[in-house]
This record gives sequence, structure tokens and C-alpha cells, in this order.
Amino acid sequence: MDLQATLLFTTSLLAIVNPLSSSVLFVTTASRFSGDVQRKMADQSALAIAVILLVCAWVGRYLLLVLGISVPMLQAAGGLILLITGLRMVVLEETKLTVAEKVSLEDESEAESKALAVVPIAIPGTVGAGTITTVVVQATSYTRWQDLLIISAIGIGTALVMWLTFRSATSIARRLGPIGLNIVTRVMGILVTATAFGLLARGIGGLLPGLMK
Repeated sequence: MDLQATLLFTTSLLAIVNPLSSSVLFVTTASRFSGDVQRKMADQSALAIAVILLVCAWVGRYLLLVLGISVPMLQAAGGLILLITGLRMVVLEETKLTVAEKVSLEDESEAESKALAVVPIAIPGTVGAGTITTVVVQATSYTRWQDLLIISAIGIGTALVMWLTFRSATSIARRLGPIGLNIVTRVMGILVTATAFGLLARGIGGLLPGLMK
């Protein structure tokens, strides 16, 4: 995996997880807990994100082999998923902000806060279908162990970014405000949409090579 592919994967992954929007979800979900519990939730959420991304990187392509799914098929499907995700980020209100509305946090115990740290904060609030597809496609396209180590390092780095974001979520949400958050979300949506078109084109080209001639 060359430098260009590495940079594209890194920026795409960060754009999809959208740390700023995820910080709002974290604040909405964890605001009624004490500061100590919130810090523990940030740790647990980041750990869950790292585990999910590593599993997708190292195991995802074997699942595709078992299911008989080819790389072009996954690229085409992933492109469509990312396209929907990107368009939603650009033209609609960010869905991450509505996930927590379904979660009632009154009288929650610390044990229940651990569950909330995984669902909905880690999944699907931060790591959704678009994120999982992006990692699996990258790991399927670049199968050398050196490439998988790079993908894993980027996944761990993403989890670290999310950990720092969750730890600073209250301050970030307060400083940005609704308008700032919407602007950042839409800019990231444009990046995700552009990546989706490239991925979709590669998938269609692999499935229908005659179209690319």
C-alpha cells in the first residue's frame, strides 16, 4: 500500500467516523453520568472501536471468502453505502445526533453505562456500516501482512483520536455549537461522497470490465 492509498484510507476513515459529530453523541448519551463514569465510558468506547476495526482488518476478508463475495462486489456495495452516508451528511441532519434520543438515561447504573459505551456510542454511533465496509474493502484490496499492519495502525490511530475526542467531548460541543457542527459535518460528507464515487467506479469496473474500455 503506497503513500497515496494510505493517506486516502486515513482521511476517508476519519471522515466517516466524524469525530466532531460523535462527540455530540457522546455528550448526549453520557452527560447525566458523573465525570469519572464519563471518562470510563470514553475509555471503553475507544477500546471497542479499536477491537472492531482490528477484527474487520484481519478477519473480514476471510468472511468474504466463505460467503463467496469478490472484491469488486464489495467495492460496488461499499461505494453505494458510502454514497448514501456521504449524501446524508451533506443534505440531512446528522443521524448520529438522533441515535441517543432513543436512549433514556434516567437512573442508569454504572454497569449500564458500560453497555452504552459500546451501543450506541461505539456501534453504530461511531463505527457504522460505512466504516466497517471501508476497512474490509481496504484489507481485501491490500492483503500483504505489511499492508494489514498499516491498516491496523490506522485503525488504532482512529480509535486514539476518538478517545481524545470523547475525553474532550463536552468542551468540543460547547465551542462548536450547532452551526459549527453542521458545517464540519457537511464538509466531511463531501469527502465521503467523493471517496464513494471512486470506490463505486472501481467495483463496477471489476464487475463489468467492458465498460471501462
